[in-house]
Amino acid sequence: MPLNIDIQQILLHMLNFVILFAALWFLLYKPVKKFMDDREASYKKASDEAGEKMKKADDALAGLDGALEEKKKQAEAERTALLASAQTACKEKLDEAEKRAEQIVSDARAEAEAIRKKAVSQSSRDISELAVESVEKAVMTSAEEAFETFLNTVEKEQNHE
Repeated sequence: MPLNIDIQQILLHMLNFVILFAALWFLLYKPVKKFMDDREASYKKASDEAGEKMKKADDALAGLDGALEEKKKQAEAERTALLASAQTACKEKLDEAEKRAEQIVSDARAEAEAIRKKAVSQSSRDISELAVESVEKAVMTSAEEAFETFLNTVEKEQNHE
């Protein structure tokens, strides 16, 4: 045997290698492979569930976005209606206030006219009374003067006689 190589030993080592390989294959590879496949399946299942949940969440979000837009439109319509109602009410109140103001001014003018007429009438009465008093005083004064003149004349005539 050249180089001290024994074929029987080589075959025996090869047989040991094949047995060791087969034993390791059945003892380690299959459980590790099964563990890896189970792990991959669980990750795939979790990923699919997450995808479904994400899809449901997206659908719910889209539905909520649609509902939100609808609510915004309703709120805008209600705001517009309330604004128009408020403007109408404000205009009515303003018209009512203007009518009241016109009525107050009209009443004030009528009252002022009545006061003016009363003042004119009172002034006329006062003037008439003053005129009568003045005339009475003037007449009384002239009547007294006339009577005194008459008496003086009569006395002079008596004295001359």
